[in-house]
Amino acid sequence: MNAPLLKESFEMVAPQKEMFARQFYERLFTTFPQTRLLFARTDMRRQESSLMATLAAVVAGVERGENLEPVLRRLGERHYSYGVQPEHYPLVGQTLLATFADFLGPRFTPAMQDAWSQAFEVISAQMIAAGEP
Repeated sequence: MNAPLLKESFEMVAPQKEMFARQFYERLFTTFPQTRLLFARTDMRRQESSLMATLAAVVAGVERGENLEPVLRRLGERHYSYGVQPEHYPLVGQTLLATFADFLGPRFTPAMQDAWSQAFEVISAQMIAAGEP
């Protein structure tokens, strides 16, 4: 994973993390309304905070060269218990990239998009594996 590009792009959105997370979920629910049911009993302010904390932890972990697999497996197990299925992950990935692109505009370079796309592939693969029976 490309730690410098992940960090640079995340640091650009971090000062407005609440707005970024809110925009992410609004886009997810508008573009993929079937995902709304997964959050029917969720405190969305808390979920928005959790999203940004998870992204921050992943970026920091990648930057330090940490093995993120144990953390991602636990996260995947939790998501599986909430009803998240493998087919939901690409929807989240698309939404994350689109939110970065909207939020940052031309500052979200193609290289940054590739870095997040590759990172999300690794993250989602580990989370999906944790939820498989």
